[in-house]
Amino acid sequence: MKTRHLLLATPLALAPLAISPALAHESEEEVEVDEGWSGSAELGASMTTGNTESSMVNGKFEVGYVTGLWTHDLRLEAMQASEDGEDTANRALGEFESNYALTERDYLFGVVRGTHDEFSGYKYQSSVAAGYGRKLWVSERGYWDAEIGPGLRVSETEDGVRETNPIARVASSFEYRLSDFAEFNQDVTVLAGEDNTEIESVTGLSTSLTETLAMKLAYTVQHNTDVPAGTENTDTYTSVNLVYNFD
Repeated sequence: MKTRHLLLATPLALAPLAISPALAHESEEEVEVDEGWSGSAELGASMTTGNTESSMVNGKFEVGYVTGLWTHDLRLEAMQASEDGEDTANRALGEFESNYALTERDYLFGVVRGTHDEFSGYKYQSSVAAGYGRKLWVSERGYWDAEIGPGLRVSETEDGVRETNPIARVASSFEYRLSDFAEFNQDVTVLAGEDNTEIESVTGLSTSLTETLAMKLAYTVQHNTDVPAGTENTDTYTSVNLVYNFD
């Protein structure tokens, strides 16, 4: 479940796509944004029996609301895994972000985030940040957003050490529709502080089953540069989920 190797893929690896003539032409297009509610719910589970008994359950819920110049997004995640009767993973995450459009491409953001990971060495890590965002590329086939801004993080280790530190938040969200039935997406969040830097990378590939249902393969990397003694810096998770999309 854990590894010391940090595997972090970013949309920069897709730079040839971003500057290709096709995408350059698409970036000139005006893409209308529908107001109202939208979102998705994901659920995945696995179980093995025999010489080794293990199980894993994970879920994710996202909902967004667009009204006028405002965009609001809520994200909730939970995962629990065990092997031979012992827990090997127990993680929960919540994040809420509001954006205010300045122009068709530029916006201001404010975000609140909190995580609890029983095996990270931290009881919790919570943060608040605000700053500037830019839509680097937008078309009917996808988008690429980038954000940067200052913030504040409060964390507590399993040993009871509580810290409050200023941070810099850098985030990137990339989505590209490969075909009418397949979609690639990647979200990267970096919360850089003097004592610890959190890095989260979520890479996904989904395939549509119906208009509202899809199967999604996702690879998640969670990394902390500074962790309590005896704790690994990096956790990785691979999941195959059933996704329900709603408008």
